[in-house]
Amino acid sequence: MVFSSYFYGRRWTIYSLLFGLFIMSSIQSASAQNIRAQVKITLERLPLEKQQKLKDFAEDIETYISDHDWTGESADDEIPMSVQIFLMDNSVSYEARYSGTFLITNTSDIQYYDKYWRFPYEAGTRLEHNESIFDPFTGFIDFYVYLIIGGEYDKLGKFMGTPYFEKSKLLSDQAKFNARFILGWKERTTLIDRVLSDDYKPFRTMKDFFFLGQSYVGEEDTTAQKYCAQALSLLDDILTKDPGNEEAVQFLKAHHVEYIELFKEDRKILEKLIRIDPNRVETYQQYLKD
Repeated sequence: MVFSSYFYGRRWTIYSLLFGLFIMSSIQSASAQNIRAQVKITLERLPLEKQQKLKDFAEDIETYISDHDWTGESADDEIPMSVQIFLMDNSVSYEARYSGTFLITNTSDIQYYDKYWRFPYEAGTRLEHNESIFDPFTGFIDFYVYLIIGGEYDKLGKFMGTPYFEKSKLLSDQAKFNARFILGWKERTTLIDRVLSDDYKPFRTMKDFFFLGQSYVGEEDTTAQKYCAQALSLLDDILTKDPGNEEAVQFLKAHHVEYIELFKEDRKILEKLIRIDPNRVETYQQYLKD
């Protein structure tokens, strides 16, 4: 299963492999590696003593994310993930506490920003995965990692990301019982409820069409164009209803080049792209012919 590029190959091949990969992973002793994380933490706003204590914190989070088997499936390549954290000290006399702004992306077309993160952390504490006990620090990380994974799996087939979105939903439900660090979980619950809602399904369906089309790029027929055009029609509907839709805007930012490569001689598609993606009007106009 290839995550490192967005040309996933024929999805029926992937589907046929999934069951076999599951069986293989169940008998292999080593955990599957399915995320490659890069973490950057800004510590300058912390007292010098805590800056020194947390000097390896970014590496610890990278290890926590990258060394865990999040899906239980073997993968030839890994999902790239970039995390940026800006930390501030909110400690009290009896406990070290921090607040932070948090940006996580798949380095392409999915990103989430959170400015309400609050958590206790004692420098040097080993970060461990424990699904039965909610932790304000690791639970927060897990919530967004599963959102990214769900978004990636939606590219492999219609609504295939749902099991991972449901894991994020479970974490948001667990967080409601942690009253001391409840800040931001109302917003996170709203986010995951929206991702799992019927209103969000057109966007998820659009991704399925687009990446199915991309799996046919290079073939002699017009199958790639057919599916990618269907995806564009869904994007058109989404952005007509909500021109500021962040996910749709980010998707076009990441994939407008693929659209140009497929449709650079199709005036109708280019005109549609100009209408729904005004940030790149000049780029599309270069390919319009009189």
